[in-house]
Amino acid sequence: MATLILLSSLSLRELALADGCPEPSFDAGPEPLVSVVGGQITSVAVGDFNDDGKPDLAMSRVDNGFYYVSVLLGNGDGTFKPVLNYTAGANPKFVAVADFNGDGKPDLAVANRNSANISILLGKGDGTFQNAVNFNEAGGAYSIAVGDFNGNGKPDLAVANDNGPGVTLCLGNGDGSFQNFVSYTSAGAVCVAVGDFNSDGKLDLVTPGSVLLGNGDGTFQNAVNFSETGGTYSIAVGDFNGDGKLDLVQSYERDGNLSVLLGEGDGMFQTAVKYSGG
Repeated sequence: MATLILLSSLSLRELALADGCPEPSFDAGPEPLVSVVGGQITSVAVGDFNDDGKPDLAMSRVDNGFYYVSVLLGNGDGTFKPVLNYTAGANPKFVAVADFNGDGKPDLAVANRNSANISILLGKGDGTFQNAVNFNEAGGAYSIAVGDFNGNGKPDLAVANDNGPGVTLCLGNGDGSFQNFVSYTSAGAVCVAVGDFNSDGKLDLVTPGSVLLGNGDGTFQNAVNFSETGGTYSIAVGDFNGDGKLDLVQSYERDGNLSVLLGEGDGMFQTAVKYSGG
């Protein structure tokens, strides 16, 4: 899963923390940041967009009032080629990578908050992308999670809406298009993550304070709420205590802190334990 990085500008040192990038070693002492692209960056995803074996970056950002989906092709030495900008919808908040049309080339899915839609940019395999194709959905699309929710081998989308139904499910047709969208009510749907939280082999969804257990056929049970402190901006999933059950780590926009919610293995979570993020 690609790491979500929230920055006013993107630097090489911070890019090294993105999932899929080799961990660098830095000389002792202060080192100046190298600005790669400016503006307000709301999400970063990693993929190999030109099939050269080197990690590239896609990001959603706003710069001087203009909205972009921007791509940085990696040189493999910690530097990047000049930025390539694409347009999607209004106020893109989140970008995710998957092969949505089954041609073996990574594509981009973008959640556009102000235009309440998602954009698909099909990859050409050479580091460039086709023009965005937009799909309307029910609310202010804020973030996206990718998974195969009906087991047909085609990537689907779960879209978190902060201005409308909690989560919208978009089942993929495998050609870059999607079936009719279905919405589910959930708490705190500014972000969404995917995992098998009740260990039944079926993908589930989690938003801040709610879990929606998957039926394995592309539908989900009604949201079940759990204790959550509020203000969550992003969620990551992992087994953080080594018990074989998926846990959550959440970040908070207002204070920069983190919290860990240990999973019970039945779809529920223990009370959040907060850590200072500085």
